[in-house]
Amino acid sequence: MARWHALAPRERRMLGVAGTVLVAAVLWVGVWEPLDRHRDDLRARVAADRALADWLGTLEAGTPLTADTSRTLGGRSALAVIDQTARAAGLAGALVRIEPGAADEVRVVLQRAEFPALMSWLGDLVEQRPFRVAELRADRAEPGRVDATIVLAVTVERAG
Repeated sequence: MARWHALAPRERRMLGVAGTVLVAAVLWVGVWEPLDRHRDDLRARVAADRALADWLGTLEAGTPLTADTSRTLGGRSALAVIDQTARAAGLAGALVRIEPGAADEVRVVLQRAEFPALMSWLGDLVEQRPFRVAELRADRAEPGRVDATIVLAVTVERAG
């Protein structure tokens, strides 16, 4: 304190202004910017989730409830069709597990799948084959990639 009082009034004012600027800079960089970035990330995530929900809603709304004979499994099992189409869509490296579920359902687990490729594959699958998306859970693994669990329901009788 004695050192502070030993300073000239002009030096005290300069140190006070410098201290105020330093505190403001620390608050800006340490508090405001991280909160602002987090808010922007949350907004982007909400927008992506809304887009996904809208897309899934259009898939479900567009899926016919009656049998469509043009959309068959081609005499193969649902698991084989899902495996082949996922690999053809470039998801082979992300494909972890395909397992049968209850009542003509198939659970597909993917890790670090490219999100656009996954959505394109799902769109083609429900459009061209007798499947509908019964459940989809996707968590962001890294930018552009997701860990996903998808439950697909077979919508028509299997062609043999």
